[in-house]
Amino acid sequence: MPKKVSPTAYVLINCDLDHKDEVMMEVSQLPGIMELAELDGAYDILVKLRVETVEELKETVKGHLRKMPHIRNTLALVVIEPRGSYAEETSF
Repeated sequence: MPKKVSPTAYVLINCDLDHKDEVMMEVSQLPGIMELAELDGAYDILVKLRVETVEELKETVKGHLRKMPHIRNTLALVVIEPRGSYAEETSF
């Protein structure tokens, strides 16, 4: 029997820049948030989210993130086949 994999998504967020710290604090309080990073580029925040069910994933993205004040839009990238974690490279 295959091992059950918890649904994982990376969510890119555009927010009002004057409220980025506030948005990051509010997002960090949601269940399932694994990582949170401030970005420089087309998007402002990157979130790694892992929950128990696809329904929870949908509820977190559609029901919470997209309804938060100061979040302008999101792009959810859902993992379909995890390949494991890779150690950070310590030298170039």
